[in-house]
Amino acid sequence: MKRIDYFIKKYLENRPLFHAFIRPQEASLFYENQRYIKSPILDFGCGDGFFSQIVFGKGKINIGLDLIKSRANEAEKENIYQKVVYYDEKTIPYPDDYFRTVISNCVLEHLPNLNYSLKEIHRVLKPGGYFLATVMTDRWEEHLLGSKIFGKFYKNFMRKIQQHHNLLTMKQWGNKFIKTGFKAIKSIGYFHQNLAQHNELFHYLSFPSFLSHKLFGRWVIFPKLNLSWKSYFKKIISSNNPDSFAACFYLLWKT
Repeated sequence: MKRIDYFIKKYLENRPLFHAFIRPQEASLFYENQRYIKSPILDFGCGDGFFSQIVFGKGKINIGLDLIKSRANEAEKENIYQKVVYYDEKTIPYPDDYFRTVISNCVLEHLPNLNYSLKEIHRVLKPGGYFLATVMTDRWEEHLLGSKIFGKFYKNFMRKIQQHHNLLTMKQWGNKFIKTGFKAIKSIGYFHQNLAQHNELFHYLSFPSFLSHKLFGRWVIFPKLNLSWKSYFKKIISSNNPDSFAACFYLLWKT
């Protein structure tokens, strides 16, 4: 049984520090709901595949889908998916009612044409199939320390850097899914204010990771050094404030 400690460890060993504040929570949510995940499975916006690899293992997900200009080539080289497919952010290259499950981790908020993409996901999902997705909400910007100091200027700066096109309220996200034709089975808030602010700070402290990746192709040069942070990260993640969640996990069903 994989626990959040496992996911924290994997991210500290392999990715920039700020990832370890949010990704372990998401990994735990997908792992705990894997009984709803049935083949054939589409990972919509798969990226480099690292998230799917640590949650499900190599070769367990049928299709990883991402844009031509993405890091999906890394997933392809590592054989994380049975197949990696590239597309133009328009039509998903599969017929109607093809997949039993679609998963998507923190992708939808980045899509310029959200409504069209949701309709495409709904189209390729079989009736009775499940769509599991995590999304950032409007509270992400509200929680930022920089926003409290610099106001709207900082919010706009971060939105541009992070390419956030859709920072909606939890209610707005729910309505989007329902309007597309999904039924919401459950929604779980995560990534509380204190955690979001730590994530923001560690974005800047993670600059050495971006430098080492550019120079050596590795995000983490000294994994054991990063692991010295493990108890601290676990403590911050465990502290909870249910009224300030900046992200949400949705389990959706196609009727």
